[in-house]
Formats: sequence, C-alpha cells, structure tokens
Amino acid sequence: MSTFSGLNGALTSLVAQRQALEIAGQNIANVNTPGYTRQRANLQSIEGSAAPSMNSTAGAGLNGGVNVTSFDRLGDIFLEARTRQETSSAAYLDAIAEAYSLLESGIAEPGEKGLSAQLDTFFTSWEDVGNRPDDPAARAVLLENASALVARIATGYRAVESQWEATRTQADALKTEVNTTADAVADLNGRIRTITVSGGSPNALIDQRNQLLTSLASLIGGEARAREDGTVDLMVGGNALVRGDKANHVEVEGASTLSALGTPPGATDPVVLTWKGSGNTVGATGGRLAGLLAVLAPSNGSGTGGPLAEMASKYNALVTNNGVPSTGLVDVVNAAHQGGYLPDGTTGGPFFTAPPYSGAAALSVKVEVPNITGVATVGKDAAGIGPLGPMDGSNAEKISRLAGGVGALWSRTVVDLGVQTRTATQRAASAESTRSVAEGLLLSQTGVNLDEETVNLMASQRAYEAAARVITTVDEMLDTLINRTGVVGR
Repeated sequence: MSTFSGLNGALTSLVAQRQALEIAGQNIANVNTPGYTRQRANLQSIEGSAAPSMNSTAGAGLNGGVNVTSFDRLGDIFLEARTRQETSSAAYLDAIAEAYSLLESGIAEPGEKGLSAQLDTFFTSWEDVGNRPDDPAARAVLLENASALVARIATGYRAVESQWEATRTQADALKTEVNTTADAVADLNGRIRTITVSGGSPNALIDQRNQLLTSLASLIGGEARAREDGTVDLMVGGNALVRGDKANHVEVEGASTLSALGTPPGATDPVVLTWKGSGNTVGATGGRLAGLLAVLAPSNGSGTGGPLAEMASKYNALVTNNGVPSTGLVDVVNAAHQGGYLPDGTTGGPFFTAPPYSGAAALSVKVEVPNITGVATVGKDAAGIGPLGPMDGSNAEKISRLAGGVGALWSRTVVDLGVQTRTATQRAASAESTRSVAEGLLLSQTGVNLDEETVNLMASQRAYEAAARVITTVDEMLDTLINRTGVVGR
C-alpha cells in the first residue's frame, strides 16, 4: 500500500466527517424550525486503485478513503401524504362546525333574549287581553309585544344574512390565498428542478414546498404527485392546480348576498369554485374553502342544504308556511284575527302583513293593526253568525292558544340546529384528533432529536480526530523513512 494513499484516505475522511459534522449542526440549529426535516450525510467508501503488475503486493490500493454521496432528507412521502389528507378533512369539517356554532350562538336559545321567549310574551299578551278586553293598556302592550316580535324575527334573519355575507367574503379571501400559494409552489418546483439537475441538494426548498402543500391541503385539499425531475403536481378534483412550474388559478363565483342566492322552487345562483379561464367547476372535496362553499350552499327544500340558507328559510317559514300546513305565525294569527270582531261589531282584519311579500318574509312582515281599537277580541256567538258582546274577549283567548303550534315550529328548528351543531362539532373534533395523530407520526420520523444528534455529532467529531491522527502517524512514518533511514551513526 502506498504511504501517500494513506494520506489521501485520511484526507477524504476529514472532508467527509466535516460534512457530517455540519449536517448534525444544521439539524441542531433547526430543532425548532417549523417544517424542517432532519438530514443525514450518506457516506460511501472509495475503492482503492492499484495497477496490476508482476511486483504488485496483496492489499495494495486498499485505502481509497470515503466520500459523501448525498445529503439525505429523512422524510416519509406516505406519512406526508397522510398528513395532508387528514389536514384537508379536518379543515373542511372545522369550517362547517364553526359556522354551526356561530349560528347557534346567534339565536340565543334558550334564554330571555331568544325568539322563544318573545313568542311566549306575545301570546301571553293575547291572554291578558282576553282576560281584560276593556283595558286599553293590555291592548297597547299587545301591540308593543307584537312589534317587538316581528323586530326580533327580522333581527335573527339579518344575523344569518350577515353571517352568510361574511362567509362569502372569507371564501373570496381564501381563493386569493390559494392562488398565491399555488404560485409559490410552482416557483419552488422550478428552483428545485434546477438544483436537482445541477447535482445540488434542494432539501431546504423541499421543506418549504411541503409546508406550502400542507397549507394548500388545509385550504382546498388535493393530491400531491411527485415527478422524477423533483417537481410535484397538485391535483384537485382530477385537474392540476400546480403542474411543474406552472400554476392554474381558481375563482369563487355566484351570489354575493343571501337574497341573491334564491330558494326553491325559484332559480338559484349557488356559490361555486371554478377554474379561472375555463369557468369549469373545481371538484374540491376537502379544505376550508370547500367547507365554506358547503356552508354557503342554497336551501334545497329538504332541509339538507347549507346551514345558513336553511336557517334563513326557517325564519321565513316561521312567519308563513304559505298555508301548507297553516302553521306560520302570520297564517294562524291572521286567520283567527279575521275570524273575530272588533268591539264595534265589525270583522277583524289582518293582524300582520299578509303574504305574498316582496323579498324575505322575515323582513317584510309588519303589524297591520293601526291602533288598540283595531284588535279583534270579540268572538262569534253560539250560532256562529255574529259577534258576542263588545266586552267579550273569547277571540283573544283563542289566539293565545295558538302558541303551541307556532312555538312547536320554532322549537323543532332550535332542536334540529342543536343536534346538527353537536354532530358537526364532534366530527370536526374527531377529524382534528386524527390529523394530530398523523402529524405526530410524521414528526417522529422527520423531527430533530437532540439526543440522537448529539451522539451523531460526537461520532463525527471522533472520526474526524481519528482521521487527523492517521495523518500524523503517516507523517511520522514518512519522517522516519526520509530523514532517518540509511543514516550512519557517528
């Protein structure tokens, strides 16, 4: 074996161990860096070379040394894909659960400020008028409570309308974020491909890209497909949001207000996610943006549409069910009020504004009775052909007994909302738990362990010191060989 080959072998070891030390130091430096994936220097021995000859000796050319063939990024594509998938599902369900929770808090049920309490107060006022038909104060209180009731219905509807419009604005903002993030992924794809082709290590850029892919998964879902040149395609609904260094953009189109959304059986203008340019619908099934679109969906007439549009339709149905069945507030109260008589013997008119309405019924209904003299408290006589005496209050008592039907209609709405909110919250919590487990598994593979890195650091340090010692030893051997061999003592 050549003495000088021993020096070369030691030199390659110094270089390789120094690089391994740097990688361990890089890992330790990024122990708290979000999205960082630990790395390893991949070492490989160099075969020694020896020219064949008659005088070659056994073992010649053994010390070829060592070199670093690559800096491996210790990620796991399967765990990364699973984390993105669970992140997409969790974000989708969280958006829906958040909408339900906000909607539930807005109706303030049960409570003194809720609509149920306002309905009870309204029908109790009718009972008071029935007990004291000659008391103008009782009639005045009735009209005040009636006005407060229709105002409370309108307030509840406007709260739903405001939440719908805020959700629509949020969807527009997320659309912009999706497009910006997709552009960033495409840019990183191009840079990673350039570095890979040139033989460099794009590990830091891959970490950045993975963070952006996870962010896109939480926004719009999708499936990442790796290509041989180091780039990644992101497919959403079977179409490419990102392909190589090119990104396609999306748009949110459709109604911008709840009133423009429409309800069955009229024409609807649903909010949809489309591809910019072609206008085709994006088949996104995961991510927060898809969850918001589900929240913005129109009422489908069967109670399984978007929660906001469905609640708006429930407020309208509370006002009037168009007589089929006749359970709406306006339907039953107007029918009973028009079936009674005023104290002067004339037939009662509509108590509330009667349908049809221009716009939402919850916003259009008003108290039609002009003053306390217009309250039809008198019932029909035994023959059913005329009024009882002017001091009769049987018709007011009849109206007070309608509380059960109207109250039950709203109670079912509140109960259904409570059940749906709880279901949505539980599903979101379960999905978040699953996402957390997937993220934990990924971090256990990719995260930096300081104890492990300390051992690697020490191992590389000792190997570096040993290689340096080999150089010292070879130097001493050469010194003896050159300066001492053949010297005759004097």
